[in-house]
Amino acid sequence: MFKHTITISLLISALVISQAEAANLYKYKDDQGREITGSRVPAEYVKNGYQVLNERGQVIEVVQRTLNAEERAAQAEEMEQQRQIEQAALRQEEEDRMLLRLYRSPEEVVRQRDSTIEQLEAQMTVLNSLLEDAEEKLTELEQRVDSNEKAGNQLPANLITQIEDATNERDRLFIQLARIESEKEYAITTAEKNINRLKQLLNLEE
Repeated sequence: MFKHTITISLLISALVISQAEAANLYKYKDDQGREITGSRVPAEYVKNGYQVLNERGQVIEVVQRTLNAEERAAQAEEMEQQRQIEQAALRQEEEDRMLLRLYRSPEEVVRQRDSTIEQLEAQMTVLNSLLEDAEEKLTELEQRVDSNEKAGNQLPANLITQIEDATNERDRLFIQLARIESEKEYAITTAEKNINRLKQLLNLEE
C-alpha cells in the first residue's frame, strides 16, 4: 500500500511538471529580427537568445544570446578588469589594517621617517669618508704607475693588484651610497603616502 502511494505521488508530480512545462511559451527573434512566440525555439534561433513565458505571458526566464568572438573577448577583458579592481580593493584593505596597527597618528609616521633618515644619513657619512680614503689611495697608486712608466720601469705585479683592489673598493662604496640614497628617497615617499592615507582613515583631512 505504501509503495503504491509513493508511485502515485511520483506520477502526479511528473504530470504537474510536464503540464507546467507544456504551458510555457518561448519568445525569440529570427535572423531578420522579427519577434516570434511559440511552444518551442527552433535550434537555429537559440543563438539569438529567448525568453520563457508562463501561461499568463509573464517572463520567468531570460536566456541571453550567444556572444560572438569579439564580444566574448570584450566580456573577458571586462571581467579581468573587474577582478583586478577587486584585488586592488582587497590589497588596500589589508594595507589599511596594517597601517592602523603600526601608527596611531600621522605624527608617529613623521617620527619614524625622521629616525630612519637620521640612521641612513649616518651611514652615508661613514661611507663618504671611506670613499674619500679609497679615492685618495687610488690616486696615489695611479701616481706610482705614472712614475714607473716615466722612468721606464716595469710595473710591479702587486701594484697592479692594488689598483684593481682600490678600484673595486671605490666602486663598491659608490654602489652602497646609491642604495642608501634610494632607501632615503623611498622612506620619504612612503611616509608621505602613509601620512595622507592615515588622514583619510582617521578623518583628519583639512
